[in-house]
Amino acid sequence: MIERAVRPEVRSMARPRHGGDVWQHDNIKDYSSNVNPLGAPPRLAEYIAEAARDLHNYPDDSSARLKDAIAGRYDVGADNVIVGAGSAELIRLFPEVFVSPGDRVIMPRPTFSAYGFACQLMGARLIDHLLPEDRGFALDVAELIGRLDGAKAIYVCNPNNPTSRMVGRNDLLDLIEEAERKGVLAFLDETLLELSPRSEELSMVSEVGSHENLFIIRSFTKSFAMPGIRVGYGFGSKELLRYLEAGRLTWNLGTIEQRVASRLMEDEQDHVARAVSMLDEEKRRMHSRVEALMGRVPLPDSYFFFAPLDELGASSEQFRATMLRHGVLVRDCSSFGGACSQYTRFCVKTPGKDDEFLAALSLAVDDMREGRS
Repeated sequence: MIERAVRPEVRSMARPRHGGDVWQHDNIKDYSSNVNPLGAPPRLAEYIAEAARDLHNYPDDSSARLKDAIAGRYDVGADNVIVGAGSAELIRLFPEVFVSPGDRVIMPRPTFSAYGFACQLMGARLIDHLLPEDRGFALDVAELIGRLDGAKAIYVCNPNNPTSRMVGRNDLLDLIEEAERKGVLAFLDETLLELSPRSEELSMVSEVGSHENLFIIRSFTKSFAMPGIRVGYGFGSKELLRYLEAGRLTWNLGTIEQRVASRLMEDEQDHVARAVSMLDEEKRRMHSRVEALMGRVPLPDSYFFFAPLDELGASSEQFRATMLRHGVLVRDCSSFGGACSQYTRFCVKTPGKDDEFLAALSLAVDDMREGRS
């Protein structure tokens, strides 16, 4: 009976897999999730304690203070900002509001699986735009523009997850403008951009007032290393956000989330800036060491590596299992599909932590080359 009652779109779906499942293991160092390696700001516990004094009242359903703090940081109007329970809520909300059964949604692959999952729940017809391995999984915007006719929406992750590749601002603007001309919505995920030194250069947030088809998401998870407190935010035109606000959950952010996120946005930008400076230098130091152990590995555009495993003769699943034996969790990329089953993803942290990672990597590589994987 229950199966017959389930919507057809849901019957054959499986939940997307993600990294960060360190809670399943004891004494493991997590290199699978791309959060600020400096950890949460030292005053985070103080901010939580302050917010906890007011839990006897319902939270502000409009999240006004938090929207004002975000708007001030990014120099946009508060009515160009929406907040959610992590960027995950906004990823789900967007197709719930705008995508109807049968709508064509263009999805570069490989990319973050939650986009396609959310669109398929609404009955969308996904049009895969494959990123070629022989071009380093780079996104060719001209090719993408050529596929816009008849689409409802297009998704771009910048930098892309899992490949770490970035798209230039001019290319993105061309895509957004052509999509707008053809009546196509543009969903842009910038959650991994905040910790890049190119964030100000590449961000399209300043364009939301000029392009009503553009929706951008970001998150506190990565920049403030607090995935356990779910706060994401998005930017869009007033007209676009009017409909997203109508469709979101009531009281989608609790008092603690709103108060803590407001204090972080207002008072802790230096914490993010310190991480950005360190990560850009550290990824270059780490790159030479990684290549010495693994063979050819591209220098990442962002602060996480997407490394081929062909020279080690291992699959992504095998590499993850071998690294786990040496106390390190990396991302098994096989869930991204296609050639990703022969790649692994791991992040850059602080020099001391990265030396520990490299020591574990050296042992794992020895194991694989000696047939102990």
